[in-house]
Amino acid sequence: PSPPPPALPPPSSPLGVSVTTDASAPDGGAGRRHQRVLLDASQMTGDPASTLYDYADSISLDAQFYLVDTISGTALDQAKIIDLCESAAASATCAIGDGATTSELKLLQLLNRTDTIRGDPLLDASEIEGNGAGSGVTVSHANKVEIVARSVAILEEGQTLDELAANVTAENEQKITQLRENTKLQGNLAFTSLVMFPPRPPPSSPPRPPPSPPPPTPPPSPPPPSPPPPSPPPPALPPPSSPLGVSVTTDASAPDGGAGRRHQRVLLDA
Repeated sequence: PSPPPPALPPPSSPLGVSVTTDASAPDGGAGRRHQRVLLDASQMTGDPASTLYDYADSISLDAQFYLVDTISGTALDQAKIIDLCESAAASATCAIGDGATTSELKLLQLLNRTDTIRGDPLLDASEIEGNGAGSGVTVSHANKVEIVARSVAILEEGQTLDELAANVTAENEQKITQLRENTKLQGNLAFTSLVMFPPRPPPSSPPRPPPSPPPPTPPPSPPPPSPPPPSPPPPALPPPSSPLGVSVTTDASAPDGGAGRRHQRVLLDA
């Protein structure tokens, strides 16, 4: 029989696209579109950060909120400044915004739900200088909140990556606008696309299936069974008995017969 047809390659996973609306990262790299969203939180000073997270949850907006301090000076040490930030706010997550230099940087503090939105800088200049993280330092806090919204979408059949990115970006813009209008956040929403999705690569030829394994060798046939030993010859038949017969002797020389007489002897099997 002919060998079975080669197995088809497994279906490829659906193409997914991750779109990040990120106020602090202007360079998203291939496959991402980043947008800058910076709002004024001066009317929310003293309010719990959970107010923002709760409303974002209610409109299915996956977002994080950062308070922003601007630090200027000479020979600013980013690693030491992050350590000071995380020590000043218990269990805080701190980061440095994009475009930082040794003379100016943005210090971002990720707000937890239990945090309070502050109206003053987290660190002061003397603290930064006293820990060797810079000299001639000034720190300002403009009550700004940066919003990072994240989305994942699946490319539909017949849809381009640019179309998908535009749809997801528009959805994020709408939700962030709704967030501003229903909380105490203020300011103009400036959504600026910085990195577009790359063109879709040409389809590659499907992988060649591995060669079919040779058909299994059938096991050797067992040797034919030995013929049965020949039957012993039948016992020899006894020699046939002499057929019943009659022996007739004509003897004309018997002296007692006399002339004209003939004697006969007959022998029979009894």
